[in-house]
Amino acid sequence: MHFIEIHDRPRFGEEGWTLMELLIVVALIAILALIFLLINWKKDIARAYDARRKTDLSNIRRSFEEYFNDHNCYPDITVLGTCGGAELAPYLAKIPCDPSTKEPYKYQPDSDSSTCVGNRVCAKLQDWADPDITTLGCDPVNGCGWGSYWNYCLATGTVVTAPGFNPKSTPTPAVTPTPAYYGPYACRRGIVQNGRVTTEGTCNNVGDPAFFGCPRGFAESDCLGVCATNTGYWCAR
Repeated sequence: MHFIEIHDRPRFGEEGWTLMELLIVVALIAILALIFLLINWKKDIARAYDARRKTDLSNIRRSFEEYFNDHNCYPDITVLGTCGGAELAPYLAKIPCDPSTKEPYKYQPDSDSSTCVGNRVCAKLQDWADPDITTLGCDPVNGCGWGSYWNYCLATGTVVTAPGFNPKSTPTPAVTPTPAYYGPYACRRGIVQNGRVTTEGTCNNVGDPAFFGCPRGFAESDCLGVCATNTGYWCAR
């Protein structure tokens, strides 16, 4: 009598993994791990840049205050225009610029005709979740009131406050508070020559003054007559 051996065939799904399948899985895991590392690496780079920006603005503000003590006025509006320049020496050896874009930081005096009143120096932080943005009264997206690009500003002789934004911690009161936004009307720039308004600006319904970088918005359609002055109420664009 002959016995016939019967071998069970592997059922579907029980064959096990082939070498090719294992290689594909390992490759996918490696790609996902690499993506995760790249994302975190970019975040670390952005935070490092932001730390540099904060240090730069702090040094600029300190040098401005020392300059004011000697000259009873703050530096000229163009002082931050040359990266690496010595315009602020001996108060600051070199003019710092944004570590990523290599562009100058924003210098915004409170008055169009004088740099002696007060000012803000602004940067663009990449990490919108940085709590220092809101602590200063700014908004990560809408900025500090001078266009949406600038979302981190340090003030000298005034207070930085983002329009329509209520920070959890109130900034320390200073000499000149920033005007708040009250409504959709704002000043469009006129013509200024030698620090004087030769052609008056106009009061327009801009909808969202913060979006257009207007230092102040008004509920009144005549903007309370401030568009005819050069006090810095005009929109940036």
